[in-house]
Amino acid sequence: MAIEPTYQSIENERENGDKGGSFARFIHPNPLFYKYYWWVFHSKSPIEGQAFLSEDYRLCSAVAKQLRGQLKEANEPYWLYNRKFPRLDPINAPFDRFSEKWIDADWAPSFEDDTDPVVQWGDVWIK
Repeated sequence: MAIEPTYQSIENERENGDKGGSFARFIHPNPLFYKYYWWVFHSKSPIEGQAFLSEDYRLCSAVAKQLRGQLKEANEPYWLYNRKFPRLDPINAPFDRFSEKWIDADWAPSFEDDTDPVVQWGDVWIK
């Protein structure tokens, strides 16, 4: 279970000399199937709690990776969260958007239609 993002929790990480942690889930190896959105919580995040983990504060992969790098370089603790969204792509993604499983899903654009930059995350290139 993910720890709720609070300023006090990040301060505790700092006091303990910890770097924070990751509550991000596994990235599917085929970027044509899912889009990932990220939340990078740190001491200067604009809001805390569950409200932070909302659409208003989500980041694309490239921006999240850049922010993570800046925080690491500054030795600032942070927590990383992510959520995956199935891509709406009838040719490259294996999802039947009319099936019961996916009928209420929040869909992401196809990889081709996604305007976010491509970035390497681990062994996978994602948007």
